[in-house]
Amino acid sequence: MEFTEKALVLKVGRFRENDVWVKLFCAGRGVITAFAFGGSRSRRRFSGCLDQLVLASFRVGTSRRGSYNVLQEGELLHGFPGLRADTRKLGLVAHCLKFVEAVQVGPEGARPVFDLLLETLATLESGVVGAEMLPLLFKAKLTFEQGLAPDLALCVRCGRPAWDHSCLDNEVPHQLAFSVERGGLVCGFCDDVQAEPLCLGSVRVLEWIGQSRPADWPKLALEPGMRRELGRVVDRFVAWHLGLRWENGTYRKI
Repeated sequence: MEFTEKALVLKVGRFRENDVWVKLFCAGRGVITAFAFGGSRSRRRFSGCLDQLVLASFRVGTSRRGSYNVLQEGELLHGFPGLRADTRKLGLVAHCLKFVEAVQVGPEGARPVFDLLLETLATLESGVVGAEMLPLLFKAKLTFEQGLAPDLALCVRCGRPAWDHSCLDNEVPHQLAFSVERGGLVCGFCDDVQAEPLCLGSVRVLEWIGQSRPADWPKLALEPGMRRELGRVVDRFVAWHLGLRWENGTYRKI
């Protein structure tokens, strides 16, 4: 079977003198691996298409026995020169690409994640997003769009509105918390020793992330304490629900 697909190149490697393998994130098929035989010396079929962080339209076939994908040709659509010229931005991009690869997005959920990744790259190429914030925002947004958006309205323990009774009249506000295992807020009247403390400002940011798009992200400015709090909660949420943890510069299955 042969198909033509718009795809972003996540990773490239050589396995023989002139042959290349590529890991692609396809708009309609998710993450796939394909082989470009003669790709390292073919300027006509794959001109500029076989590099990491390249958006191209690829024509893909299969081997004779149908056991693996074979790249027939590619047409370069965008090479992201504004990202390649900035090593700091490339580091942020690499973090996002590794997360997409680790999530192993399949055909069903590919399109929204593909669009999210391209929007993120376009935003970073055209403007400035804080180094501390971009991986966190992308990771949280992608996870939420995998059907894992947390419940930020009702307490996951008692079922009542989590915010409305976090402070009654003139009482001192009760601390909210986030239950990673239950996937939502725990109000100040419910005990949960496993829940992560979370200030109201951080709750509002999590809610905002779910509603925002990458073009909105440069507007966000947070105090270091809130960044650490959100980073801790998002990292634990991703580890629990997706089984992924960031270790030594890559995502590992746990």
